[in-house]
Amino acid sequence: MNGESVDSATEETYEVRNPATSELVEGVSKGTIDDAKKAIDAAEDALGKWSESAPTQAPAVLSKAAQLVRANEQELATLLTKEQGKTLPESLGEIRFFAKTLEYYSGAKISGSFFTLTDKVSAEVVKEPIGVVAGIVPWNNPVMLMGAKVVSSIRSGDSIVIKPATTTPLSTIRCAQILHEAGLPNGVFNVVTGAGSVVGEELLRNPKVRKVSFTGETETGKHIMEVAARDLKRVTLELGGSNPVIVADDADLDAAVDNTLFGRFRNCGQGCMCIKRAYVFDQIADRFISNLLKKVNAMRVGNGLTQGVNMGPIHSAAQREVFEEQVSDGVGKGARLLTGGKRPKGNEYDKGFFYMPTLLENVDRGSKVVKEEVFGPALPIFRVADMDEAVKLANDSIYGLGAHVWTKDLQKAMKASRRLQAGTILVNTAYGAGGWEIEVPMGGFKHSGVGREYGIEGMGHYQETKTIVYGT
Repeated sequence: MNGESVDSATEETYEVRNPATSELVEGVSKGTIDDAKKAIDAAEDALGKWSESAPTQAPAVLSKAAQLVRANEQELATLLTKEQGKTLPESLGEIRFFAKTLEYYSGAKISGSFFTLTDKVSAEVVKEPIGVVAGIVPWNNPVMLMGAKVVSSIRSGDSIVIKPATTTPLSTIRCAQILHEAGLPNGVFNVVTGAGSVVGEELLRNPKVRKVSFTGETETGKHIMEVAARDLKRVTLELGGSNPVIVADDADLDAAVDNTLFGRFRNCGQGCMCIKRAYVFDQIADRFISNLLKKVNAMRVGNGLTQGVNMGPIHSAAQREVFEEQVSDGVGKGARLLTGGKRPKGNEYDKGFFYMPTLLENVDRGSKVVKEEVFGPALPIFRVADMDEAVKLANDSIYGLGAHVWTKDLQKAMKASRRLQAGTILVNTAYGAGGWEIEVPMGGFKHSGVGREYGIEGMGHYQETKTIVYGT
């Protein structure tokens, strides 16, 4: 807070534990309403000077921070794995994505436009900071999702207060320290740890906060939108997802299988942009399922810090219980379990929240594992006759965050992409291979959110637009 590490107002702390071992990682301050207010005040105090100096200072600060993140990537990735559970290679990928975010926005240009309206009247459109921003970040990709909010705010000349998830605050705190080491002025970036019902609510309701950026579940997003509307705060909401993958009969089958494996089981299936439903053309369904099944059965589940592990644990006991109920509901309604569907056995798993990667077929389309957002390693697979049926079923969801299409027929892919109700469509590609990068905006349709993160368009959601008309 205001550039310093401080105790909470009550000096209370809580424990952050490793989801793979239940071992204590570190104790963290339990923030209060007063702590949230102090952080907001610090952000407001820093805002005036920073909004004026950001155009010249922010690029250098962000560039230096990127260098420090890359120099400390092993430390940051290890810390992230310990508190979140994902494998070390996945954590390294997330840390490097944050470094890339810093680099990209360090070179981003904030520019308005100028119009000649008549021979005596002209107009200028300028971009200005919104003010104090509140960012609320979930536990599944805490560094990456924090990065979009913080870096967009800093580059835009805003100040920001981040509330990380209670279970994954450590890597966020360390990133805040690095940004200050890079020269960010005190008060521009503050972190308050603690419960969402306490710290989060104060950030949401405090009138000094002019924008709320939230990533998380849809019901919480609806609450944020409702409360923010009372004070006309700007909101960016990146919410739930149930991303489908469509595999046509002319697809590159090996690539489609590998993409589906990675897209569903990365981070133990705990990602809003993870693949969560598969629609495969009848002609190739047997081969697709057979090839995917072999690769799923070859996956090694374990502690994310152990070399050779492909999938870490579910993040918490509570999250595993929710996920198990979703799988049980599907099986109870007639789904055929192809593999998985249980917790692994053995001493290395006893103290963690592990679950085996799971494939399901013949799943009732009204079951929880299809209709709800599933944050866990299970994939329901459906056989379809053609692209029309695949698109219709893919759109049969309250969510519309992303979708995948695999076909060598680009005309077919373009037609399907136009009809799919989702914010990001990936055709014959995977995340990190040009399919979802910092340069392009990310967000969703329907119950998947409001606004966009990333890209120049995403950064624009952290700015106000002002029109100035000049007469002569």
